[in-house]
Amino acid sequence: MKRPTTALALGVLLLAAGARGQAPAPSPAATPPPGSRVFPAGIEQVTVDVVVLDKQGRVVTNLTRDDFTVFDEGQPQEIQTFEVVKPKGGSGPAAPAMAAARQRVATNIATPGARGRQFVVVFDDLHLTPVYAQAAKAAVAAFLEKGTQEGDRVLMVATGGGSWWTTRLEAGRADLLGVLKALEGRRLLDNAGDRLTDFEAMRIFVYHDAPLALRVMDRLERYGSTSRQDMQANRERAQGTDLAGIIDPYIEMRASEAYFKLKSRMDLTLRVLTRALKSLDETKERKAVLLVSEGFVNDPSNAAMQQVTEAARRANAAIYFIDTRGLLPLSLGYSAEFGPALPNQDRMAAIADVSTDAEGAASLASDTGGFSVRNTNDFASGAVRVGRESSSYYLLGYNPGSIVRDGKFRKLAVKVRGRGYAVRARRGSYPRPEGGSATAAEAVPSPRGTDAVLQRALDAPGLAEGVPLNLAAYVQQAADGRHARVTIAAEADVSGLGARAVEGRQLATLETLLVVQHRDSGEIQRRDQTVELELRPAPPGKPVWYSFTREVELPVGVQQARLIVRDAVKKRLGSVVLDFEVPPLSGLRVSTPVVADRLQRTLDGTLAPALTVRHAFAADGQLFCSYDVFDAAKGADGRPQVKAGHALRKRDGTVLGESPPNPIQPTSIGALTRLIQIPLAGTPPGDYELVLTVEDAISGQKREVVEPFTITAPSTAQSTSG
Repeated sequence: MKRPTTALALGVLLLAAGARGQAPAPSPAATPPPGSRVFPAGIEQVTVDVVVLDKQGRVVTNLTRDDFTVFDEGQPQEIQTFEVVKPKGGSGPAAPAMAAARQRVATNIATPGARGRQFVVVFDDLHLTPVYAQAAKAAVAAFLEKGTQEGDRVLMVATGGGSWWTTRLEAGRADLLGVLKALEGRRLLDNAGDRLTDFEAMRIFVYHDAPLALRVMDRLERYGSTSRQDMQANRERAQGTDLAGIIDPYIEMRASEAYFKLKSRMDLTLRVLTRALKSLDETKERKAVLLVSEGFVNDPSNAAMQQVTEAARRANAAIYFIDTRGLLPLSLGYSAEFGPALPNQDRMAAIADVSTDAEGAASLASDTGGFSVRNTNDFASGAVRVGRESSSYYLLGYNPGSIVRDGKFRKLAVKVRGRGYAVRARRGSYPRPEGGSATAAEAVPSPRGTDAVLQRALDAPGLAEGVPLNLAAYVQQAADGRHARVTIAAEADVSGLGARAVEGRQLATLETLLVVQHRDSGEIQRRDQTVELELRPAPPGKPVWYSFTREVELPVGVQQARLIVRDAVKKRLGSVVLDFEVPPLSGLRVSTPVVADRLQRTLDGTLAPALTVRHAFAADGQLFCSYDVFDAAKGADGRPQVKAGHALRKRDGTVLGESPPNPIQPTSIGALTRLIQIPLAGTPPGDYELVLTVEDAISGQKREVVEPFTITAPSTAQSTSG
């Protein structure tokens, strides 16, 4: 039976789910155990992550709760929770990862001890010239190879668009390097002899800095600007008169042009920074943002600067600025190539003008508890230092007591007893207003009008676990010469969904958002859908899996699918990320095998394995596998000659059984399809692989596909699909 849903819904799916989806009855009040703390209703514990360094810059890991003091608005607080976090992988850089097959199934169901750090790498291509972009890429590559470790999650973002890629290390490092390879500097400078620096443009246009305008006018005259022949006369006429504070109209015009260009770049960069920081709000792990850029000016008139700082403090994240210009020479605009040398009294002012072009980025790092790597050609070491300083950290939690919960900034400070240690911690907090609603300052820019909460989860490097999810991709036939048809299969555990009573039935609503991005081009496919489910009684404490699919056409290459699911009643979120590859659409090809423990009837009446996500099957069942073969060569009679075989083996390579290659008979429409059935009775639980071999007798091409799966003890978990 189908019922209409919202305008976004593509269909209605009914589901047998657990009674846990209904609102539980209130529990009787319980007496707290001896020694436990009970916070007053509405009090939110504040958690601060802290990095401590010794005089040699090494991370200190042996401190105790008593070594720390936390100050909130200058008042010392009692530390009520204390944790030393040492992410899996140790304190040193990760070892080079071996090339490995991509995971067929992604999940957001965390395993014990899986907590890692979270990094956002902002590649500011809008403020990178092509020459310095190479240095920026070298710094990021060094960070990924030497500053990260197993379990870290890294989000790489380009401010100019085209890249928003998140992955977990070690497995995802190669893809991050692939994203990095495709990035380039997008800022092209004007002619050096006729150019205003960003700092000059801001000071002249916004603050009407007449002395600086005179100095710029002198430089343009000295270095061959011919756009204004009477600039010298204007300068002489202004000196010693009331006109000395008046800016030449030509200089004012040039400053306004340059300022609006720099403001456009800055606004885009700051918007991306704010969006990335907002995505870190809900995560507890250590968070750091690497801004890899040539920097931008400190423009107090630009409100977006304050929004970035506020977003960083709310997310408890530090910004680290990697200035890829290295050791700063005098600007090309002052080069002897364009005119006579500057007088000595003007050289220091010229050098100051060049350095101030990046003061805005440096101030963001300082204000958020990070640091800047500047005036050095060894900026790669600085990027690595960011990762190493976060190799171990402390989580300190305290109850701020009865404070006004208006969402305004509160100053924080963390001190360590004696010893002369350096402490890195956020400088403030923003207690959420009563009711937990977001303030205007917390609003997230949402592309294409997407719901802000869903967009924030989509942007985040980490995974939301409020709704357990699994995700897989099945690459099928070619749609054209560049794109293949791909089925994205997902399943959600709906046993904990909230429900609302409608005409005697318990109904739940799932809001889903799927985005698939091409790694190299940034091309995006997007699917939004709302699904209504009917919840029915089921054994408590057991997962109930609801399966659904989305169809997309994707170009050849590495892809990343990000799925966000929200329970519309309880507002719980789940998110999961899957990396997969669409192979070249030429030569002999094999579709992604469908492996399942049950068959279902297709639209044409034939039986085929049910499309599944989890590759885990009970030991007392049957294993079914089907796949298609494409683009096999044809003989003189117009028919292909393809053979296929298979083998079942343990993950360690031990072969348990095999079937030699035998011909695949084309169907009435010429399709090459193979269906395999393997009894699992008597096979012990464990990790296995189904190895498929395909041979084209005419072209001589061969293909091997390895499909991993797990055999488990008999399970009573329920599932349904839609």
